[in-house]
Amino acid sequence: MIELKHVSKIYDGGHRAVDDVSFSVAEGETVVLIGSSGCGKTTTLKMINRLIEPSSGEIHIRKKNILHVDPVELRREIGYVIQQIGLFPHMTIEENIALVPTLLKWADKRKRERAEELMQLVGLAPEQYAARFPHELSGGQRQRVGVARALAADPPILLMDEPFGALDPITRRDIQEEFLRLKQQIKKTIVFVTHDIIEAVTLGDHLAIMDKGRLLQFGPPQEILEQPADKAVQEIIGHQRFQLTLSSIKAGEICERAPASASEEIAEAFTIPEDATLLTALNSIIEKGEAAFTIVDAAGKQQGTLTRKRLLEQVSALLEKSQAIGSAN
Repeated sequence: MIELKHVSKIYDGGHRAVDDVSFSVAEGETVVLIGSSGCGKTTTLKMINRLIEPSSGEIHIRKKNILHVDPVELRREIGYVIQQIGLFPHMTIEENIALVPTLLKWADKRKRERAEELMQLVGLAPEQYAARFPHELSGGQRQRVGVARALAADPPILLMDEPFGALDPITRRDIQEEFLRLKQQIKKTIVFVTHDIIEAVTLGDHLAIMDKGRLLQFGPPQEILEQPADKAVQEIIGHQRFQLTLSSIKAGEICERAPASASEEIAEAFTIPEDATLLTALNSIIEKGEAAFTIVDAAGKQQGTLTRKRLLEQVSALLEKSQAIGSAN
């Protein structure tokens, strides 16, 4: 879906904000750009929708060079979410979400239906929130509106620049879990920028680790945790390897699969989504005190069972492995 080929951005004075970066993003995949402030991740993101023009190299979307596409047309295919959100204070929530469809001259009925559909999708009841204004919402709710607005015209690609960075830790964790659920439903190709390694490992199918404008390593989270390319990558992972490992594995990967004939009558209080991380599953089992949880898919259908015993055995094995890898590195 997206391919960067030897892309660089050089500013006046010779500063290389991005230096010879190449990677690709498959359709429906989430790639997270991770690194410290000034590493070039946001510049890389903005070059994908031509908010910043590359100095050299090529960026292709669906095998077409974006420099050969009108910027306005290009951006209609790309949703964009930023940390500051940028909601218009004088517009209602429904009007903010329907902003792009309004510019595209959609009929009023279609705009209203799309706004209501997206409010439901991001967990905001339309009858409660549609007529409100941004100042009447919490930070987490405003961020959900920002995501809904980016999805309004149903773009195949979503760019997200530290979208949850301004939220408090508890709200941030909740919205990350909501994002995992949402990701399963919307099936978009997503490029996500963060400086939080735990967030990157939790949300990303692949990570692009950057430093001083260069791409240090690109690969699945577990591969990077187990085989860091160099000392710089090891320092980014830091002393959080075990927690990162728990964030990189999903509950559905270790559950005992249910037979096809299994009943779909499930007590909602004792379920865990199959794409929830092991860290989330561990927190749920500790908080609720249950001996076992039902693992469900995005549609709420039973996929298997995860017992406290099985989860703790897996966590113990991962701890030993993480310590061994840390010692070896």
